[in-house]
Amino acid sequence: MEDVNNVLDIAKDDNLYGEVITLADSTADGTFLIHHFLSFFLGNNRPVCFVSLSQSFGHHKSVCQKLGVSLTQKIESSHLNFFDGLKVFGNRFLDTQPENVDISNTTSLQGFYKAIKTNYEDLQDKNKAPPVVIVDSLNVLLNIGYQVKEISAFVQYLCHLISGPGCDARGTLITFLSIGENGLDEETSLLWRSVVHMSNMDVLVSGLESGYCKDVHGKIEVKRRNLLKKNSQKTMQFKVNDKSVNFFASGMSRAVLG
Repeated sequence: MEDVNNVLDIAKDDNLYGEVITLADSTADGTFLIHHFLSFFLGNNRPVCFVSLSQSFGHHKSVCQKLGVSLTQKIESSHLNFFDGLKVFGNRFLDTQPENVDISNTTSLQGFYKAIKTNYEDLQDKNKAPPVVIVDSLNVLLNIGYQVKEISAFVQYLCHLISGPGCDARGTLITFLSIGENGLDEETSLLWRSVVHMSNMDVLVSGLESGYCKDVHGKIEVKRRNLLKKNSQKTMQFKVNDKSVNFFASGMSRAVLG
């Protein structure tokens, strides 16, 4: 989805070493951003540790297949480690043992971090390159009882994990969360602000103030804070199609222009 890269000001071969990116949605579905980054990095042969807390592997596999990336092949070639947080934290309540996942002490956030770190280091050793960590979705941790300060500390540990001694040795961290309607959920909004404070880029997808429209699905706000691009901010409207996303300036969709 080249148009997404253009809106985010990312080159098609950009490695984004050392970047911490926060994705969020409110009253509009922003999960297309997760699949964009997942397919983008895997398409560029960056190893990815994908931590899924909200959807199954089958779901992500189906979506990425439409984008031209086979998650199964990427796992077989050791470019992708899929960490099924649904099964790990399901064990917290159901006391069951998921297949092929070492759940010993993983249901504490400290243990969960250590399991992710093991996955990260495994990918790094096999690929001789710093991996990307993608976490979807942080608000699930709130929903199962963790506190904002605990989750924020967990993200800080992940930020430290991707930090390397040199620019080309640094990984990339991408987190996603849904912040609810107009940020009315106080805890989720607090978590979002906390994670944004750690980020070089934050992207918020939200619904239109005028309500639902079949031709304009919402707006996307992109804020960047780093030395190279300085501080920048961009707002666009968008429409999600089956295999792509169309972006346009506010009020400039074909439906509005007739």
